[in-house]
Amino acid sequence: MSSKLTVCGVCEYRNINKPSVVWCLECDEGLCEECKEHHAASKVSRDHSCVSISEYQKLPTNILDITQTCPKHNGKYQIFCKKHDSSCCRRCVIETHDQCGELNAIEDVIRNVKSSNAFLDMEQVFDELLENLQRIRKDRQDNLKSLKENRTRIELEIKKTRILINDHLDKLQESLMKELYAAEEKENKKISCLISSVQEKEREITECQTNFDKIKQHASDLQTFVAMKHIQQDVKNNEQFIESLLKEDNMNHVIISFEKENTLKTLPTALHKMGTIILDTNPSDTTLTKRKNKQAQIIVSNLHVPSIDDLKLTLRQTVETNGTYIVDCFILPDGRMIFSCFKSRKIYIIKTDGSLDFTLETGLFIFHIHYIEDSQKLVVTSGTDTSITIIDIKNKNTEKSIQVGSWIYGIVHKDGKLFYNGGTRGLCVVSLDDDSVTQLVNVDLPSNNSIAMWSDQLYYINHNNSVTCCDLLGTLKWTIELAAMLSCAQGITVDNNGRVYVSDCSSHNVVVISPDGNKHRQLLSEEDGLNGPQSLFFDRRNKKLLISNKNRLAFLYDVSN
Repeated sequence: MSSKLTVCGVCEYRNINKPSVVWCLECDEGLCEECKEHHAASKVSRDHSCVSISEYQKLPTNILDITQTCPKHNGKYQIFCKKHDSSCCRRCVIETHDQCGELNAIEDVIRNVKSSNAFLDMEQVFDELLENLQRIRKDRQDNLKSLKENRTRIELEIKKTRILINDHLDKLQESLMKELYAAEEKENKKISCLISSVQEKEREITECQTNFDKIKQHASDLQTFVAMKHIQQDVKNNEQFIESLLKEDNMNHVIISFEKENTLKTLPTALHKMGTIILDTNPSDTTLTKRKNKQAQIIVSNLHVPSIDDLKLTLRQTVETNGTYIVDCFILPDGRMIFSCFKSRKIYIIKTDGSLDFTLETGLFIFHIHYIEDSQKLVVTSGTDTSITIIDIKNKNTEKSIQVGSWIYGIVHKDGKLFYNGGTRGLCVVSLDDDSVTQLVNVDLPSNNSIAMWSDQLYYINHNNSVTCCDLLGTLKWTIELAAMLSCAQGITVDNNGRVYVSDCSSHNVVVISPDGNKHRQLLSEEDGLNGPQSLFFDRRNKKLLISNKNRLAFLYDVSN
């Protein structure tokens, strides 16, 4: 397949080896520069859709392997059998599908497939799957966070419980120690008092004993006889004193002991845990987006795709833009809003709460802006200054300036290329690899106007206030006349479903267009606070529509179907 892509099919048939530069989707072969010109001029192939080889090669391998030729009969697919859900050549129909009732010309089946409900639905399916996965991831991350918070809280509770137990035990210990010391002091006083009485008696007996020895040695017999009576009485009194001590239990030996309370005796075994860690589960409150009655049919589907009649707006926030003559606006992935102010030559970055985050000053006139999420770069156009400025929004410094040789206004980015409104030079594209500029559509575009991109389609506003849709090679898809509702349209953006929003700074309104360009209706007007709405931007990530008046105020809407 790779060699088939890189070699011109027409030249190869003529035994000439020339590299292909474009791929014709209808002819299913590559074309060199010379054959491309003939191919575009030929009546048979002038309406064929061609894409550059470099862009075509970016398709997945399984898509590139799909051919328009039947591998069995080597004939071109011309019929689609709905019964067998398969493409058929004429011989397939004769040999295999002659009894099948629903056979359609394959060109009728695949017509407008990229704007069909089934194709749009698949884009919504991807958005839905990504959104659900993001919700699940956030729910699990929140659960991890809550587990950590629970662990920290319980850890504090355990420590507090330990402190409470310690405090209670300290108080019990203090009370018991007071009781112990009081009991000791009480017994000490009783024993000390008894000891004092005994010591007094000891002195009396010692004195009597001394006197008795003196009497024995020096007193007369008469003196000794008379003294004996008194000494006998003192001895008797002391004996009675000793007997009284023994009878009154004053001689009992006091012992202080300690007996644990019954509850404390079993405490070491009973209190083997301070508590129990409980793991509980609750159903997740994360709700997943799930549409009903989905049918996985790529070619034919009856699924409902939101139309412009289903569209509902809910005003979420009114924002002070901090500037006058606001030309363009944008919503960053984190929800912050950007407004470009022509007069002050400043770019205002506003936080989600409406307060000013910071201001960028380039020193140039500022017209339109576009944020490249992958590289976190802000692209700024300068109108008549004919230059594109690329700013590193994280470091707030100018990284690069590209001169394009023409006036430049609205701008968008895709795959390393910047598509822009070049004024009288038309719709152009500049490559970020080598700064080369190519004219995509030769049309005189009005100045100050935005352009928009969705999938592989570009949208721009013409001088007569009509809106045109083309592919990335400049091939016209559709044009819708809006002069009856618009007089000076300037802002344009596209939502997830391919619905196009256009703002008019003179009619003070916003109009929405269906994805196929067949229907339109007014969405907002001056009664909704619009006063010169010069710019608007649809945030496809969060389904929000930002509309900025020329001066002061901007409005952020939630968009629902």
